[in-house]
Amino acid sequence: MSAPVLRLEGVRKQFGPVTALAGVTLTVQEGETVVVIGPSGSGKSTLVRCAHQLEPLDGGAMYLDGELLGYRRTPGGLRALTERKVAGQRRRMGMVFQQFNLFPQFTVLRNVTDAAVRVHGRDRSTVETEARELLARIGLAGREDHYPRQLSGGQQQRVAIARAVLVRPRIMLFDEPTSALDPELVEEVLAVLRDLAAAGTTMVVVTHEMAFAREAADRCVFMEAGRIVEEGPPDELFSRPRTDRLRAFLSRHLSEKEGVS
Repeated sequence: MSAPVLRLEGVRKQFGPVTALAGVTLTVQEGETVVVIGPSGSGKSTLVRCAHQLEPLDGGAMYLDGELLGYRRTPGGLRALTERKVAGQRRRMGMVFQQFNLFPQFTVLRNVTDAAVRVHGRDRSTVETEARELLARIGLAGREDHYPRQLSGGQQQRVAIARAVLVRPRIMLFDEPTSALDPELVEEVLAVLRDLAAAGTTMVVVTHEMAFAREAADRCVFMEAGRIVEEGPPDELFSRPRTDRLRAFLSRHLSEKEGVS
């Protein structure tokens, strides 16, 4: 097996007296969709926020394509990277949050293209052509000149996903991308995620959408109390949970007809 795109080793994170991550080790391979599930407060969102270097670690290490994230090795030990170098590493990862974080004064097209042009230095004409094609694929053709206030929540989240995809990241990180949406808008965002997974996009998706996890994941990770309790193929985790903790979690989130044994 080739080296993983993303590797976390013994990652720890504290928020005061609260242990958010208690030595998490996880790898994500090229083209793999890893879906992280678990109860509220289990550390799911902290996991992807740490991976994107939005939260400093209290222990452990992270690697992107084998490159140590956030630090450099010196004869005297590890030294923290400058914010500029951290930003450079961060640009190789796409992040989609619970909130859409669109610029209200920008059109859809500019929201999608601005980072690719301004931050990544790509040609504007080429980027705009790609953006229009991408927007059409996710059902937003004809919305290029709209502003965020003119879109539904589901449409805004699809714009946010398109913005992240357009910069061609090595890996996409999703932090509960449907949690801020009205229930009737959730499916249109999940459809985009399914298409990305089917296209072989390397992704880590934190979600409470169990049907999506079972259908789209190559591997599911169940977290509780800052630890990975179980991980494996979704059919295995959903049909044959090995621990009482996962069994209890699934019993609360799945209907009887989905068959937790």
